[in-house]
Amino acid sequence: MKRRFLLARALVTDPDLLILDEPTAGVDVQLRRDLWEVITRMNDEGTTILLTTHYIEEAERLCDRVAILDSGQKVEVASPDELRGRGTDTVHLRLADPPSSVPSFDLAAVESVSLDDGRLTVRTRNGGETAPALITALEDAGHHVVDMDIVRTSLEDIFVELTAGSAAVGDQEARP
Repeated sequence: MKRRFLLARALVTDPDLLILDEPTAGVDVQLRRDLWEVITRMNDEGTTILLTTHYIEEAERLCDRVAILDSGQKVEVASPDELRGRGTDTVHLRLADPPSSVPSFDLAAVESVSLDDGRLTVRTRNGGETAPALITALEDAGHHVVDMDIVRTSLEDIFVELTAGSAAVGDQEARP
């Protein structure tokens, strides 16, 4: 209740700048969703919001720009889409008659192709843009695509990649 009161007090003044430090930590799902709606509306109405969070989903959903910090140091600042665009998406394709060997694709965006249990797995820089060309290439080669799934790189994947060299919590040296 104390957190709800503090949030309500901050929001009622209609500020030009709102600084929120872990606003959804310890709140229930409904309150979190309600708060996300209020934050989005306030931002749409012109309020600048500085939000700190450990919840990657929250940053993806609410933020226009994300600063990734590692051990107190800025690692990267970019939009969620720009950060996700640095990763590799996975396109899974199921064919009516699976090929006996891995087909090759003459597409610059394709990083790797594998065949497992009749399903093609294609790693590519942008699955959404590459998928139509993959389907066309397969259809031209006589393969009929019956199902496709695109797994986009998440902001969490990028965060882990950018902070992979960090020591685990508790493994850091004590500092005076």
